[in-house]
Amino acid sequence: MNTSVLIPIEPAAEQGLTYRMVAPSRPDTPRIARDWVVSILRGAGHPQLADRARLCTSEVVTNAHRYTDTPEIAVELVLVGGRVTVSVYDSAVERWPSGRGKGLPGPLDAHGRGLALVAAYADDWDVSARPDRKAVWFRLV
Repeated sequence: MNTSVLIPIEPAAEQGLTYRMVAPSRPDTPRIARDWVVSILRGAGHPQLADRARLCTSEVVTNAHRYTDTPEIAVELVLVGGRVTVSVYDSAVERWPSGRGKGLPGPLDAHGRGLALVAAYADDWDVSARPDRKAVWFRLV
């Protein structure tokens, strides 16, 4: 993966504050990413979004690490007015998130709750892809 992974796919970045980080895909990357996002939100005066952002970032970055073979995970945070959009990029475009549009998994399902949590806590979310990268993004207002 190269820095082109940071070119936004969707939604189009508006004028505002943009922060980016790239980390190796490792078991500790979800923790690092969620702490980074929370630190930015608190520092930028949006602590009310921190808990939801922490949960959603953790779920999306965990999925990128656990279910793809991407060597790096990029996280982009865009602050515009009172809303934040977090995009998580990986290079595994062949690995589309499963469970999109489904309800919560059944009580015996071992996996599959991450995107349901993102859908429940984010104001909007989606997945976008180009031939060389994929982005799962969510927005909080």
